[in-house]
Amino acid sequence: MFTRFEKLSKRASELKNCFYCGTSLPATAKEHIFNSSWGGSHKTGNLICNECNSSFSTQTDIAFAVYVQAVMNSWSFKGERHKEVPKIILENGYFLDQGAKLKFKQPFVKDKVLPDGSINSTLIFNSKSQAKRWIEGQGMVTWLGRDPLTAEKENLQKIIRETKPDITDAKPQPMSVQLNLREQYRSSAHTILKCLGFFLPEWVCNDFTKPVREFARYDKGNWLSFAVEVEQLFSPSEQVISMFGLGVYHNSVEVYWSSSAKMVVGVLNILNRIQRSVVISENYSGADAILYVGETTNGSKKPPEAVYIEFAPNQLSVPLLGIQHFSVSNTTYKYFQDEFAKLMSISYPIDAITASLIQKIEATNNKNLKLNKITLEEYLNLFLGFFLELDKVAGCSVDLNKVRSTLLKYGFTTLANQHINKLSTEADVQSLITSAFELTMKDFQAGMLNAD
Repeated sequence: MFTRFEKLSKRASELKNCFYCGTSLPATAKEHIFNSSWGGSHKTGNLICNECNSSFSTQTDIAFAVYVQAVMNSWSFKGERHKEVPKIILENGYFLDQGAKLKFKQPFVKDKVLPDGSINSTLIFNSKSQAKRWIEGQGMVTWLGRDPLTAEKENLQKIIRETKPDITDAKPQPMSVQLNLREQYRSSAHTILKCLGFFLPEWVCNDFTKPVREFARYDKGNWLSFAVEVEQLFSPSEQVISMFGLGVYHNSVEVYWSSSAKMVVGVLNILNRIQRSVVISENYSGADAILYVGETTNGSKKPPEAVYIEFAPNQLSVPLLGIQHFSVSNTTYKYFQDEFAKLMSISYPIDAITASLIQKIEATNNKNLKLNKITLEEYLNLFLGFFLELDKVAGCSVDLNKVRSTLLKYGFTTLANQHINKLSTEADVQSLITSAFELTMKDFQAGMLNAD
């Protein structure tokens, strides 16, 4: 079926001129392959000139910011240019701290006058240290309208010391945003072209790519003529994510040369959560092929890696991908608003509780690497806690006894009977735990674990 399956070497140095304007290379200012705000870290001066590089910084580079910040917030990691994990600012006096934890922008103080004339005060702080600063600074003075008595300060400090934190669960968050779709597709086209230039420079400078290059760099043309939906019948990115578990810690581009569609289409995947497909060239009549380019978000600064797959003629009974252009009507904008709403209402909170589960499992492994009955029980309780949180997000009523018995059936009983005293990091142990979790998730999604 394949006539060529090759891991490609980087060839960007073969480009002697900027593929947008023709200025001589290399440039003094290096350009990221995948945007640094998405976690990309590798840079090169062998693709585009300084002026073309800077032209994308004001509008185009920030087009996906609201999506990317949501993913990084829920998984608690940051891009190269973020000093900390991005916070999500809400419209009602709250913000979402890393891990989708709901917090107040400022300490919250509310006084309620009771029928007997006394005042009941509610004080809410994001942390005990914030409460301490409020007491010692001007916060308490402003609230009381006078300097507090020593006894008042000591009493409040005592209450704060003895108070247990109330951590708000990750949950769907309504957000209204203005999406700049034109700039999103310019950013997508720009990234796809850079990947082509990095590994297949003869393609990025081809006359067939001139319209999309002018769209990406000079904002020429109707963005809807470049924007498409695709159904990939074979996606290397999905294989890589499944094989190596990269998930959101991964950006990729796939370029499809499809003779049946008579198109070359590039598909950008940002953090495995945002996907945009762009027409790179039309009237294509060559061999069917796929270029896959991927880069992790771990800040390694290593160049992206690429694989090129070419198919033998007439070996595919179906097209490589199904393509559908967007409509010019108002339903197009609604499609993207609904996509963003889905990210914030479904992916966002589930990402947050999944990331929390992974962190707790790693902490358990670090505490005791050998598998025993106590660690197995800890694992079970962590998964039960996850499904309880998932229950809140999904708005259903899960039966934790059913969850426990299902986890036991799908692997934990085998672990208890056959794998005690093994290292919890061993492949067969990890495989059983992962399998038990994934199969239990399928039962949850099928409604089989709901309370009767």
